[in-house]
Amino acid sequence: MATFFSPPGGLTDLNEVALDDWDKEVRSYFESSTQTPIATFAGPRNQFFNPADGIEDDAVTQPVGWAAFPLPITTASASDEERWVIGDESRSGQVEYCEWSVDRAEDGTIVRITFTCEDREYFRLLARHQPETVLDLYREHVSPQVERRDIFDAAGRYLTQNRWNANSSTGAMHMIAAPNTIGAAIELAAGASVVRARPDGSVMTGAQELIRCGAYGVPNRHSDPTIGEAINDLARAGHTVSLADPPELSFESISFTGWSLPGGASPETVWRFTRGVEGHHVRGVLEVPEGAGFGIGDIEIDGQPIRFGGQVADKIRIKVVGLAHRLGQAVVRPLGGCFGAPLPSGAQPESLGAGPPAAMGRAAIHTRI
Repeated sequence: MATFFSPPGGLTDLNEVALDDWDKEVRSYFESSTQTPIATFAGPRNQFFNPADGIEDDAVTQPVGWAAFPLPITTASASDEERWVIGDESRSGQVEYCEWSVDRAEDGTIVRITFTCEDREYFRLLARHQPETVLDLYREHVSPQVERRDIFDAAGRYLTQNRWNANSSTGAMHMIAAPNTIGAAIELAAGASVVRARPDGSVMTGAQELIRCGAYGVPNRHSDPTIGEAINDLARAGHTVSLADPPELSFESISFTGWSLPGGASPETVWRFTRGVEGHHVRGVLEVPEGAGFGIGDIEIDGQPIRFGGQVADKIRIKVVGLAHRLGQAVVRPLGGCFGAPLPSGAQPESLGAGPPAAMGRAAIHTRI
């Protein structure tokens, strides 16, 4: 079987055998997600397809982007200061498919802020085939002090959460928060492919009513409702939908609006993407070049000096790329009844918390710590 799925970010780490295994891994995500769940109101996924099975010539792609700073932290915080503090405390709360780590000097001065949306299953697979490559990547992107024993156990198994990739202060090689995987994003898109009807027969179109009724993700996030709404919009138009190759989480953009650097320096001089190709970047670093004459703390964003990684996360957007083909040819049969709790009449989505306990997808599917 020829490989179909490419590595995320256009990365070239994998040897030929590892590439074949990555293809098999991603195929398994799609094959699992195309299956109709047993639960009646989860709905048949007739409008979701595995791209490896073939893509028609009329195929189109649709980038879908969202803010990187976690919405759950924002809604639970009374001020920007509070949410930035909480956001920097632990990567487990960085649940928008983007995680960061803030490296500080002994005096507390920020010397580097690293952002990643790389998949841990990619690294787990890479470690099975090419452990030395993984070690080299850690030494290049996290610290030259990383030792093999730091990231592999005594049996040679790769530790996705290790001393160099377990918190928000000693570096970040790839994502570790439970919801943040490529497989989970695929499952979310599959769940969102079901067109749904309200009790009066009208078709649901809103991000919050769709995700609460379909229970394919967590409503109180930027990412899940946004992805679900975009994929469902393609499905309602009569398309068969999926995620494009390479299936990945990547940076959509970083905005430098509101940035002020000493001496009028450009923000581009302190920010660089360090993994991935153009349009598919999966890693970015904020770091002042040696000899610049100022530090990260001298940079202001919206009038405030940078003291937290979350201030930079506010300016970052992450994306997936939706895929549709057989345009207008799918038979759309809106499903009545909700798998999760429907949005109460007149309720404001931001007041409803994290969503129904039955939520599938990101917390339950294709997720291994």
